[in-house]
Amino acid sequence: MNRSLLLVVCDFLLLSILALARFDVPEGATIAQDNQKVVSNAVIERISDGESYDDVVAELEATNETLLENLSSDKDALVLQKEELEAQILQRQKELEAKEEEIASRDQVIAGNEAAIAQAQKDATELSRQREEIAKKREELLQSNAASKRELELLAKNLEDAKKKQEELSALKEKKEKEAQSMRVELAATVEKAKAEEKAAEEAKALLMDEKKRSDALVASTAKIDQKIDNLNQGLEGVGKDLRVVGEGLAGVGDRITTVTKEVSSVKEDMTKVGQEVSGVKATVAEVSEEVSGVGSKVESIKKEVEETAAVQKKNFEKLNERQKQSLNEIFTKYEQNKVKLTLEFNHKGGFLGAEKTEKFSMDSIILADGSFAYTLVHAKDSPFRLKPRPRTLISVKGQISGDKLKSPIQIREIAFMDDPRIIIIPLYLDPQKLVETTDLEIFSAPQNPYLFSEAVVVDSKEGRFGQTNFVRDEKDSRYIKVEHSNFAFLTGKFDPAKSDLVFSQKGELLGIMVNNNYAFHVKNLGNRLHTGSRTVLGNAFEPAKTNTLLSSLGKKLFGLQNKFR
Repeated sequence: MNRSLLLVVCDFLLLSILALARFDVPEGATIAQDNQKVVSNAVIERISDGESYDDVVAELEATNETLLENLSSDKDALVLQKEELEAQILQRQKELEAKEEEIASRDQVIAGNEAAIAQAQKDATELSRQREEIAKKREELLQSNAASKRELELLAKNLEDAKKKQEELSALKEKKEKEAQSMRVELAATVEKAKAEEKAAEEAKALLMDEKKRSDALVASTAKIDQKIDNLNQGLEGVGKDLRVVGEGLAGVGDRITTVTKEVSSVKEDMTKVGQEVSGVKATVAEVSEEVSGVGSKVESIKKEVEETAAVQKKNFEKLNERQKQSLNEIFTKYEQNKVKLTLEFNHKGGFLGAEKTEKFSMDSIILADGSFAYTLVHAKDSPFRLKPRPRTLISVKGQISGDKLKSPIQIREIAFMDDPRIIIIPLYLDPQKLVETTDLEIFSAPQNPYLFSEAVVVDSKEGRFGQTNFVRDEKDSRYIKVEHSNFAFLTGKFDPAKSDLVFSQKGELLGIMVNNNYAFHVKNLGNRLHTGSRTVLGNAFEPAKTNTLLSSLGKKLFGLQNKFR
């Protein structure tokens, strides 16, 4: 118990004792009655000793008064002390009540703490049990640690073996995927070739039927001609016989002339016979000459018919060859074997705070020819002459075209922009026929009949991918062709046309260049489609101010195209 609380309780008990004290008269005591004075035995003894009673009484009265005064003062003091004590008791009671309330609250707290202590003891017991279980498990784990280590080593070994096996399987999988891809490409090529051959066979069959009819007619006419020739041969045999007869007659004439001196008498008759025979020979020779002339005219007519038939067959063969498609693999192989590399080195203001920056642009392309004019076409994307996102501020540009089959690089003198400013034409200023004769390079051309087939081959010149798709000419603007586009090709992995890809016809001719994912610039009538004033000289004669102004105006022109062509 608190010390201050103990003092309060003790004070309260003392005050209670004083308040409840009783002063009873002892038994056998003499009580004065009716002003009777009670004298104690000690006084009586003093009187008996010779002291005066009055003196003793006076002394006693004085003593009594003194006692009364002292008692009165003590009583007043006690009353004051009692009041103070009562006030203190009241204060102590209030404090005691407050302490009791505090003790009660503390008892509640203690009760709660006891419950918490009990729960803590319970938890401690549970923790002790768990600790024992953990210690037991730890011992078990320590015991199984060696086995686990052995198992771990075995697992590590198995994992290493599995990794090696996985690497082997990955390599095998990659090999199989490549083989499968190759087989898919070959299968697609075979299917395409089979389709092309089937279609070509049908067309050839139709043409052969026509040729068969013509051949049958030609055979019939040839049979008639053969019959006529046989008749002429028979006539010629008859002429030969007549000539032999004439020869024999002439020989007889010679014999007769040698013996004329011997048979003078019969000369006239023989001369007459000779004249008759010679006249017959002349007539026969004239007939033979007429027949030979007829044979010559007939041979000329036969030769003319044969030449006409050969020309018709050649024309039909050209038509058949024109409709003969090439396979997907043939077209891509032709592109791969004859592609060239376009390289442009340029300086422009593109560094930090407009500093001068040097860059190089390169891409694969092909050489085309239109008669004696050799050129190449490229898309301006990523080149020095790009228009989007914004034109570059060029300072200098030079370039060349190189290739495995070219003996030396071809220096680029100038470029020009087409009516679609994203397409650049680069004239090469060389004879394409001479280039073909001096190198193994095969030159491409634009198709004469671009709409002969409804399918086209698209080649990605950057990634080296290719595929086949359908195309149609735009219904309103023949300068563009619409190429079939797959919206989710990036999910399926299927080849899909994209900007700057080359579009070939199924005869291997350059049909167009993709300007976006849906439309391609149609390669036709290029001479009439040059942008006026767009010729730009490269190399030492490059004009930066003129070129930058041109690029700015071409960028504005690009926004003038229809949205579907942008």
